[in-house]
Amino acid sequence: QGDKKSGLQRAASISCEYKSLSDLKDYESYPQVSELVDGNKRRHAYEPPKDGFVTLVCCDTTAGPLSVAVHENWAPLGAERFLDMVKDNYFSSKVALMRCVRNFICQFGIAGNPDLNRKYGSFSDDKQWLKEGPSYRTNKYGSFRFARGYFAYAGSGKNSRGNQLIVALGDNKFLGGGSPWEVPFGEVVGAQSYDTLAKISTVYGEKGPSQGLLHREGSSAHVAELFPELDYVSQCVVVDRVNMTRAN
Repeated sequence: QGDKKSGLQRAASISCEYKSLSDLKDYESYPQVSELVDGNKRRHAYEPPKDGFVTLVCCDTTAGPLSVAVHENWAPLGAERFLDMVKDNYFSSKVALMRCVRNFICQFGIAGNPDLNRKYGSFSDDKQWLKEGPSYRTNKYGSFRFARGYFAYAGSGKNSRGNQLIVALGDNKFLGGGSPWEVPFGEVVGAQSYDTLAKISTVYGEKGPSQGLLHREGSSAHVAELFPELDYVSQCVVVDRVNMTRAN
């Protein structure tokens, strides 16, 4: 069932409450549409792809720890790119949470060391599993299409995903509605992690450090001086990986 042993060995040194995929609640292991909110006070508007491998990642941030369940069959290429970055210790370069808008999204991914950005260029789009278009902004229960805690990519056109990510800070009915880069590949799991999402600084909103500044300087002392309340990702590590396919 995957590389569970090595994942658990790494988990001993991390701060996330979830040390293995067996720690997840059933609604986190097997997410599905429901009329009722789950233990994280959220609902899926549309059925995520079922079965397949799930990788548990722990990210340390200056706002607190984040556990991320990466569902490799939700968006295979997007999941692979994120996991490649994690395994490459990309996030240990101190990645700025540069564009964080209250109840909307937090965008991040430009490396703290500018030299690292060259390694992760654009790659092809995945097929969207959310239902697209204005008619599907909410489902029959009133759940918004793009749930709080979903992880996807920032982009600007077809096949434009690269090293910039988004995590939803609130439920949103517009995201995932047609932009090819907004395909969720994973989601935040655990009460501790949702507490962290709520603590991420949104002081600067759309007026945080520019992409140009971060590409030039990375997470420099100058950036910290200009934006003293900015939060950062300091590391992400693989904790566990298991085939979560349920027997019929």
